[in-house]
Amino acid sequence: MKTVKTIFASVALVVVISVSAFAGTGSKVVAVINHAKWCPACQNNGERAMACFKENNKDMAIQFVANDVTDDASKAKSAEELKKVGLDKAMADYKTTGVAYFFDAESKKLITQVSVAKSNEELAETMKLALNEVK
Repeated sequence: MKTVKTIFASVALVVVISVSAFAGTGSKVVAVINHAKWCPACQNNGERAMACFKENNKDMAIQFVANDVTDDASKAKSAEELKKVGLDKAMADYKTTGVAYFFDAESKKLITQVSVAKSNEELAETMKLALNEVK
């Protein structure tokens, strides 16, 4: 049962991130979420964190991009997505899984980061902080 839940959580994470990524083309902030199927923080918190991110991003001011580092194939696909938002080089220094990295969409500079294991309140606060930094 836990395996099925883990697979579901991983799929839900990618689906939510993908939907947000395409919807938020005029976004002020780009959040890259490093995740992997083998990451305990991602398995235990990914679904909850993504629901929180989605709930607190109704205006689509933050564009979410998945950076799946599970294996070479997923890394290559994610690299293409990172390149589309201009963060392929910036993300080279940020490899920790289970973390959302918030960048200024224009300057591509890191604003802040947060572990998906943090509480919903901390995740929402981090999102607000990131948006306030680019206003």
